[in-house]
Amino acid sequence: MKKLSFFSVMMLLPLLASIKVSAHDIEIPNAEGITIYYNWIKSNELEVTYRGEKSYTWRAYLGDIIIPETVEFKDNTYKVTAIGGAAFDECRLTSVIIPNSVTTIGGGAFKNCYYLSSITIPNSVTSIGVGAFCYCI
Repeated sequence: MKKLSFFSVMMLLPLLASIKVSAHDIEIPNAEGITIYYNWIKSNELEVTYRGEKSYTWRAYLGDIIIPETVEFKDNTYKVTAIGGAAFDECRLTSVIIPNSVTTIGGGAFKNCYYLSSITIPNSVTSIGVGAFCYCI
């Protein structure tokens, strides 16, 4: 195992601090043309997540949204199996349709979605995180 000296680590800190970490790995429009943001879970599975960095500019989802069961990316098909924690937090969604491929909804996934009036959750969902629908009307 190679060890780094304190001096080496201190020299790397400015470089590491300048690296931007994005909340999503890929972005793909659904059938309605709405861009949905995803993270890899496994080599063939994705979870829906929020756009960019988590700040006051990440609330990208508006209106009605249909989450696809699968997505095509670089000539491969990937299954959408989860909705990540805080994926839709504070978005102005009015309705959401979740496909049968989804088994997990993360904590706070729809938190503060005040305008959400309709959501279709399939029987395939076996796990819903704490506060997933907190402060929804």
